[in-house]
Amino acid sequence: MVPNPKTIKAAAYNQARSTLANAGSQTAAKSHPIHGKVDVPVSYGTSLLAAARDEFRQTDRNLPPKDKKSDMSIPHYNAIHSAAKTMGIDKW
Repeated sequence: MVPNPKTIKAAAYNQARSTLANAGSQTAAKSHPIHGKVDVPVSYGTSLLAAARDEFRQTDRNLPPKDKKSDMSIPHYNAIHSAAKTMGIDKW
């Protein structure tokens, strides 16, 4: 597994933020888009992913196990992994 980058492109962060907000993450929806910077610390992305993960797990806690992957709905799981891939983040 490749370690996380030290920084991520602000455009990638903003795209990942939109992906998570569109999937229903209130945390992502409330976070501010990055502007005026080319790169941001990778911690911005890992924090965004972790918050959305925890939020989705809470939202999806009553779903039957067959409808979940990693304790969240498949669409939420896919959104998080899509956002992570956009930012080049493997661990969060």
